[in-house]
Amino acid sequence: MKYVDFKSVSIKNFLSVGEEVVSIDFNPGLNIITGCNKDKLDRRNGVGKSTVADSVFFAIFGNTLRELKKDHIINNTTQRDCVVELKFEINSDGVVNKYHIIRKLAPTKCYLYKDGEDITRDTIQNTTAYIQTLLNTTSEVFQNCVIMTVNNATPFMAKKKLEKRKFIEGIFNLQVFSNMLTDVRQEYNSVSKDLDVECARYEEVSNTLNSQQEQKANAEQDRERSVQKLKTRLENCNNEIKTIDVELEKVVDIDVDGISKTIEEIDDVLPKLDLKIQNIISKKSELTTMIAMLTTKQNKISSEHSVCPTCLHELDDTHRDLIADEKNKLNKQIQNLNQQKVNVDVKLGEVKKVKEQLSSKKTKQREKLQQAQIESHNKRNLKQQKDQIKSQIKDIKDDIKSIDNNTTGFDKIIEETTTRLEQSQQVIDKIKKEMAKLEIIKFIVSEEGVKSYIVKKILQLFNAKLSYYLKKMDSNCICVFNEYFEDEIIDEKGKPCSYFNFSGAERKNIDLACLFAFMDIRRLQGDVAFNFSMYDELFDSSLDERGVELVIDILNERVENYNECAIVISHRKESTKLASGEVIFLEKQNGVTTRVETPETELK
Repeated sequence: MKYVDFKSVSIKNFLSVGEEVVSIDFNPGLNIITGCNKDKLDRRNGVGKSTVADSVFFAIFGNTLRELKKDHIINNTTQRDCVVELKFEINSDGVVNKYHIIRKLAPTKCYLYKDGEDITRDTIQNTTAYIQTLLNTTSEVFQNCVIMTVNNATPFMAKKKLEKRKFIEGIFNLQVFSNMLTDVRQEYNSVSKDLDVECARYEEVSNTLNSQQEQKANAEQDRERSVQKLKTRLENCNNEIKTIDVELEKVVDIDVDGISKTIEEIDDVLPKLDLKIQNIISKKSELTTMIAMLTTKQNKISSEHSVCPTCLHELDDTHRDLIADEKNKLNKQIQNLNQQKVNVDVKLGEVKKVKEQLSSKKTKQREKLQQAQIESHNKRNLKQQKDQIKSQIKDIKDDIKSIDNNTTGFDKIIEETTTRLEQSQQVIDKIKKEMAKLEIIKFIVSEEGVKSYIVKKILQLFNAKLSYYLKKMDSNCICVFNEYFEDEIIDEKGKPCSYFNFSGAERKNIDLACLFAFMDIRRLQGDVAFNFSMYDELFDSSLDERGVELVIDILNERVENYNECAIVISHRKESTKLASGEVIFLEKQNGVTTRVETPETELK
C-alpha cells in the first residue's frame, strides 16, 4: 500500500504567474484559495486561482486540466523559463522516499529526483510515464479522484459508457484486462471517432441548413415588410398630393401687375396733388394778405373829417364824394377778394378730398398686393411640396420594383446544403453499420465475465460508500451500480429516473457522492492513497448554502480521518470563513498573478 503525501508546489512563469514564484504548501485541513483581480475593478474572477490546480496536474502529466497548447501554458509576458516544481513523499510499506519533480517549458525539460538523486528517464515521455507508475494513477483517475474541476472535467455520471469503464479500470486496477480487447477497441474507437466527426459534420451542416432556411424566411418577411411600408408611404404621398391639389384650387389668382401699376399711377399723381394743394394754400395766403391790406387802407379813408389827414387841407363836398367813391371801390375789391378766397377754399377742399381718396385707394391696393404676394408664396410652396412628393413617389416605386426584382439567392444554397446533408447521412449510416459489426465482435471477445466477477467483489462496498455520501449530502435519490457499472437511480418518490432528470444542484450532489466514494475505494482497493484533494469552484457552482455546509462537513471529516489536505478554489469572499486550514490569497495585477498576504477584510 502506497501513501502519497504531497508537500508543496512552486510555480514560475506558468499561465498567469510571472517571474515572482508562487509557492503553496499542502498542509492538512480545509484550505481556501481565493483572490482579487486588480485589472478588472477588483473582480474575483480571472485571478489565476485555477492555475494552482493546473500546475499540480502539469507537474505530473505534462499537460493542463484545460488541455492547453504548450505555447499557451507559458506566461504570455515572459515567454520563457516556465517552471513548476512539485514535492511529495511516498510511504510504501513503511519506507519513505522523497520525490521532487521539476517540469519546464521554453526550454522543455522534465527532471525527477528521489531522495536528492536524479532518476530522470531518457525521454520526457518515459519520465512522465514513470511518475504515473510511482503514483499508481492515470490522468483520468487523478482528475476525478484528486482534482475536481467544475469547468474542465465531465462528471462520472455524465460520461459515456466506455469512458466510465476506463475510469473504473483505473480505480480498481483492472487495466491488465484491457489488453484483451485492445485491437478491437482501437478499431472501434477509430470508427467511433469517425462517427463523432461525421455526426459533428452532419450537425454542423444541419444547423447550417436550418440557419439558411431561417435566413430565407426572415429575408422574405423583411422584404414583405419593406414592400408594405413602401406601399403605405406611397399611399400617404398620393393622399398628400390630393390635399395639396385641393389647397391649390382654393388659391385665388390676383392681377399683381395691375395692382402694382395702379399704385405707381397713384404715386405719380399724389406729388402733383401735394404741389397743387401747396399752390392753393399760397394763393389763399396771398388773397388773405391783399384783403388785409385793402381793409387797412379802407379804414384809413374817412369822409367825416373836415381836414385831410394827409395834406391838412380843408375838405369840401367834392373831396368827400371822392373819398366815398374810393371807399366803395375798395369795398368791392375786398368783396371780390373774399369771393376768390372762398373759391380757393372750395378748390382746396376738393383737391384734399381727391388726395385722401387716392391715398385710401393706395392703401387698399397695397393690402391687396400683400395678400396677393402671400397667396403667390403659398401657391409656390404648395407646388414645390407637390413636386417633392412626386419625386418621393418615383423613388418609392423604384424601391418597390427593386425589392420585387431582388431574389434572396438562398434557394441554390439550400439545395447544395441539402445535398451535403444527405451525403453526410449516408456516411453516418455506413459508419453505424460498421460499428454494429464491431459491437458484436467486441461482445464476443470481451472479458465482461472476468471484470464483472472482480467488480462484484467490491461493488457492495462501493454502493455502501455511495449511499453513505448521498445521505451525507442530503440527496433526494438512491443510486446503485451493477457489475457493469450501469447505474440505477431511484428518486424520492421511488420512481426510476435518469441522472439528467435532476437539477444542476441535485446532479452536483450525485457527482460529489461518486467522487468521495471513488476516493475511498481508491484508498481501500487501489493500493494508493493521497493526502491531497483539490476542488475548483466547489462552492461557486450549483450548491446552495445548505449544500455547502454538507460538503464542508464531509471535507472536514476526511481531514480528520485521513489527515487530508483539502484545497477549495473559490471566488466567493465568504468562503474564507469556512477554512479550517490556510487561506491562500492570490492577486492579479497588470496580467500577473502573485501570492500576497490575505487582507483582513477577507477574513471578517
